[in-house]
Amino acid sequence: MKKSIPLLLFMLTAFIGVAAQHPEAKRANIWYFGNGAGLDFSSGTAVAITNGQLDSWESCASISDINGNLLFYTDGDTVWDRNHNVMPNGTGLYGSCTSTSWYSNSATQGVIIIPQPNSSTIFYVFTVDCAENLGAKGMNYSVVDLTQNNGFGDVTLKNQFLFAPTTEGMAVTMNCAGDSVWVVGHEYGTNAFYAYLITENGLNTMPIISNVGQIYNLFGQMKFSPDGKRLAYQGYIYNFNNGLITNPLFINFDGYGLSFSPNSRKLYYSISGFFIGQYDITLNNASEIINSFQPIYQGISNDGIHGLQIGIDEKIYVSNQDTTKISSIDFPNNSGIAAGFNLFSVDLNGKKCQYTLPSFIESYFNESYDTDCAQPDSMISAVIPNVFSPNDDGINDLFSLQLTGYKSIDWTIYNRWGMAVCNGKADTDSSTAANIPLWDGRTVAGIKATQGAYYYIIHLTKKGGVNETKKGFLHIFY
Repeated sequence: MKKSIPLLLFMLTAFIGVAAQHPEAKRANIWYFGNGAGLDFSSGTAVAITNGQLDSWESCASISDINGNLLFYTDGDTVWDRNHNVMPNGTGLYGSCTSTSWYSNSATQGVIIIPQPNSSTIFYVFTVDCAENLGAKGMNYSVVDLTQNNGFGDVTLKNQFLFAPTTEGMAVTMNCAGDSVWVVGHEYGTNAFYAYLITENGLNTMPIISNVGQIYNLFGQMKFSPDGKRLAYQGYIYNFNNGLITNPLFINFDGYGLSFSPNSRKLYYSISGFFIGQYDITLNNASEIINSFQPIYQGISNDGIHGLQIGIDEKIYVSNQDTTKISSIDFPNNSGIAAGFNLFSVDLNGKKCQYTLPSFIESYFNESYDTDCAQPDSMISAVIPNVFSPNDDGINDLFSLQLTGYKSIDWTIYNRWGMAVCNGKADTDSSTAANIPLWDGRTVAGIKATQGAYYYIIHLTKKGGVNETKKGFLHIFY
């Protein structure tokens, strides 16, 4: 019995992935934080690990390779390699306060690790000083080279000065193609944001300075939206574009922790100890965003709620100070209580969390990376015809696509019985429109296909490495 086209469509659709993930998402696979606490996301869920050496009140960062294997981690002062040994020259970084009291390692986002684009061995470790020191040491960077020390890494440059004084906030995002990274810090006592660009050629130490918003003298998290278009810090939401920070919207949230949702449409904030709120940032102005406010959780100060951080499982994790469990927002793209706050949902196997969780490049968590890229839509297009006539008259003889802004393509074409009649792959790396022929109307056996309906599945890869799938019907007429 012949299979119907609707049944064929259902069967083919079932094999198509429903969610794209950033090609470097697994760099956020392993977390170390607090007093020896850690999480491993390799299984798809957060599993406690206890082999880390890090002991920090706040500052913490870790980095894995693109397959999710740990490379190194740091508390902003000391750098440990993947075997948990201190790297050569790996002490005395400026991402923590002097260890003279309880506030050791107490810059909110005192450290973050950034891979140099198109390199698997060079990493930048950015640090900022804490408010207790009035940010005097400022923002600095160090360089880790994994070709050194038998592949375990060496800190080859340390504490290279950028600007001072700083607040405790720092945020990082990639551009659309993944070939450059923006690092943003804020000057203490002014309204100046400093944005630094890292490319495959290294760090440009000349910042883009945006004097916008309010004067900051405060602690608390600074966060990019995963799509890289918005920046949130201390009550304001800003637009971000190629290093420039503009359009301050005063939303009046006041707290310690910040995180956008994976789809970049919601903003969450925490008030230290007991409260989490949500805003819808897709609305048109500050008053509408303020009016969209919904409480997510209100507890007691003993809950210890502080920092917020997205995981690669698209949950937002919530630090609970001085506890052996942390909390989670399980469906953060949803509105209100449907976001699913889950108190003390992750057990740390006896290790303690403190104020924060590791800082990462927020682009790793962008679930809409393939369809809502920072690259203008006008630069990415796929024109797919639905009919051609392979009768060798020189007119419309080929099933061809006109593509702009894609890196590569692979495709399969099926007949009405679900049998593949054509498949192929091609490189299409072009910033201008390119005509890509897919099928000449002959089957894989070289036989001219019969007139009628066919079904295509086309996988397109953007320059950033993420996949997009096009599906539809194609008709042959003679």
